[in-house]
Amino acid sequence: MNTGKKVALVTGGARRLGRDISIALAESGFDIILNYNESSKSDLEETISVLNEKGAGVSAVKCDVSKVSEIRSMFKSVFQKYKKLNVLVNNAAVFRHTDFLETSEKIYDKFLNTNLKSVFFCSQEAAKIMLNSDENINRIINIASLGGIENWTGYIPYSVSKTGVIKLTGLTAKRLAPKILVNAIAPGTVMIENDDNENVNPEEVKKYPMKRFAVSKDLTSLIKYLVIDNTYITGQTFTVDGGRSL
Repeated sequence: MNTGKKVALVTGGARRLGRDISIALAESGFDIILNYNESSKSDLEETISVLNEKGAGVSAVKCDVSKVSEIRSMFKSVFQKYKKLNVLVNNAAVFRHTDFLETSEKIYDKFLNTNLKSVFFCSQEAAKIMLNSDENINRIINIASLGGIENWTGYIPYSVSKTGVIKLTGLTAKRLAPKILVNAIAPGTVMIENDDNENVNPEEVKKYPMKRFAVSKDLTSLIKYLVIDNTYITGQTFTVDGGRSL
């Protein structure tokens, strides 16, 4: 299947920030491959409907990105269907408070496998397709976190995983240049429209010089630039935090 349009795969693309990224890319003329897992299955149909309304062709691929065998199967199906991949957005992640003294090996592995190992192996499989394409430049965008830059002691496994994403961004950018641009975005707190935002502490906004949390558009506008207009910047992590890290 080759519609002539560019193709973007968004991990965790059916809900929350991933859904908003998928919609932004659809509005920019991409066909969308929605990666989802069991926890986001209930959001899938509504997201597909919105993307179709935006004029995007949509493929949904169920895959637990913490498992390399499933990642490889997903990208095999992508190549069989499209014969190309122009953009990969590594968005899928787990996030929750974890006390250092009570963090088990199982919990630690869950964070590292979902948030970091997935980025490595999704990028690896995407690169195999992208490096053999006719496009001059393809793009990988990694969703990191301010927690990968600052020391969030209540979220140590999460922060370690996101620090790894930031380092991996630079390493893969150097390895895959000039044909693939790899960049990361490190947001602070993001308020998702029509979401319960249950993990958000409203008192935290006092730490933001901009006097508000980010909304999805603060990230998706940057993603649009990085995947459409950018032809030179690579290996960078863009902190989108309303000045919190200042």
